[in-house]
This record gives sequence, C-alpha cells and structure tokens, in this order.
Amino acid sequence: MTTRIEGGCLCGAVRYRLGAAPTRVSDCHCLDCRRASGAPFVTWGEMQRHAVQVLSGEVRKVRHAERLRSFAGCCGTPLFFEDDEQSETVDVTIASLDHPESYAPEVTIWTEDHLPWVPLDPARKTFPEKAAEGPGSAETRGG
Repeated sequence: MTTRIEGGCLCGAVRYRLGAAPTRVSDCHCLDCRRASGAPFVTWGEMQRHAVQVLSGEVRKVRHAERLRSFAGCCGTPLFFEDDEQSETVDVTIASLDHPESYAPEVTIWTEDHLPWVPLDPARKTFPEKAAEGPGSAETRGG
C-alpha cells in the first residue's frame, strides 16, 4: 500500500498531493524566507514540478527577488517556492505537510542571515549562503 503524501494550509481550503517524497530537504535562514513566513527559518523539500498537484483551493503566487513564492489565497500559509514558471522543480514547505516528521533537513543554508538566538544543529552541514549541491535557490532552493 502506497502512503499518500499530502499537505495544505492553516484553514484547510488549499490541499495538495505530492507524487513522491521531497528530496534535498534544507532549513533556510535567509531574510526573504524569514519575512515570507514570519518565522526564524523555513524547511523546504524539493520536488519535480509534475509531482505537485493542487487538489483544492486557490494558490496565490508572489514574485519577489526574481523568484515565485506561492501562498494559500485564503489564509496566506506559505506553500511553494520556485525560480520561475518554467522551473523543473518546486520546493514545498515541509511544515505544511500533513506528516512532516518524516522529512528531516539534511543541510542548513543561508546561515549568514540566521538569527543569533536560533541554535544551529552542529551535526548538520551548513552553508553561509546556498549550497553548491543540495536544497535551495538556483543550485540551492529556499532563499
């Protein structure tokens, strides 16, 4: 039996399904992610675009810093991040999954922007900006 990987927004109006497990999971501490989420960092998981299916509700896309962030049109929950409309991949906010506990971050990125009162996991590889390979923008999504 295949487990469905689904998620959604705070109020439940937007629901989505993933066709595979997220990969290249990272904690992003960049200023843009912090401001877009209202949180000290955001955990992202990369997906092939074709593997993300919005099941219900309206997703609102906001262009900022030459990239697109998608939020639930109803309640504003951050959901997706992409370089542009033609990107092969989309990043999904791990915390918006129904069961995020299965997707621990592999690396921490944009630590140059991290808040000093947020402890960083010393066992996890960190990058001051983006990783050469791994989650995050261009080569590394998120910020």
